[in-house]
Amino acid sequence: MEKFARKCSATGVGMNEGYVVYDGYKYFANKSDLVKWLRDRNVDEWNELSDEFLLEEAYSLDEFYWTEWYDEEDHQYEMINGVLTEIEEQDET
Repeated sequence: MEKFARKCSATGVGMNEGYVVYDGYKYFANKSDLVKWLRDRNVDEWNELSDEFLLEEAYSLDEFYWTEWYDEEDHQYEMINGVLTEIEEQDET
């Protein structure tokens, strides 16, 4: 059974690496989805900037970072019968 640490805010796919916005406000598996989100939420003048400049500017303002999750304890989702499902915490009583 495949397990994932996070779920992409744009596509809903499971991810074990990707972009984290504002320390967990949003997660993006693909750079293109991150760029779209940045453009959608910022002022119109940002729409004239290149993707790379926009990413550099947002990164310098600590709006996002890229990371990987390795530890099994980070897993919050698992694929069950083709559906990404949140892992329920087990009571240890």
